[in-house]
Amino acid sequence: MQNIEKNSPIIKDKDGKTIEVPVEGSIGLLALGYKGLMAWRMKRKEVGNLLNKKENEQKK
Repeated sequence: MQNIEKNSPIIKDKDGKTIEVPVEGSIGLLALGYKGLMAWRMKRKEVGNLLNKKENEQKK
């Protein structure tokens, strides 16, 4: 991230286009990041539980 005159954070999309994020919008990006992290953790836990279950079944 870089800062411009207004001190607003800016980001680039996958095509390299610069997107200016107003300070008011940065909290929204933080919330989206948090939700994504929680979804990833839930999926990782689910997959881990399935793998553990398979391992336990194979031991029997």
